[in-house]
Amino acid sequence: MNKKKLENVIALPVQERYAYFVRKVTDFEEVWALSHEAGFATLSDDKGIVVPFWPEEEFALLCCSDQWEKYTPKLISLDDFMHKWLPGMEKDGRKVNVFYLPDTGPGNIIGPLDLLKDLKEELQNYL
Repeated sequence: MNKKKLENVIALPVQERYAYFVRKVTDFEEVWALSHEAGFATLSDDKGIVVPFWPEEEFALLCCSDQWEKYTPKLISLDDFMHKWLPGMEKDGRKVNVFYLPDTGPGNIIGPLDLLKDLKEELQNYL
C-alpha cells in the first residue's frame, strides 16, 4: 500500500473507516488481528474486553508498538471471522474494535453480531 493511501484512510472519520473496513474485508475476504504467543491483542474499556481488527496488514502493523510491540499481524479468513470469531466473541461477551489506530482514537467499538450483520449485508453486493 502506498503511503498516500495509508495517510488518506487514517485521516477518515471513524464511521468512514468502519465503512472502509466492511468493504475491504468483504472484497478481499480477509481480516487482520495482532497475535503473540500469549494470544491475540485486546483492549479493555468500560464495556469489558475489546478485540481490535483491521482490513489490511499495513494498518495492523501501525499498532505493533508500545503494549503490542511483540505482536505481529495475523490473517483471519473472512469465513472464519464470520462463522467462528464473531459468534464466539458474542458468546464470550466481547466487543469488536474496528480499525483501532494509536494516534486517532479507539476506532469503532461495536457488538460482534452488529458487525456480522453489516458484513452479510455488504456481501449481498457480491451475489
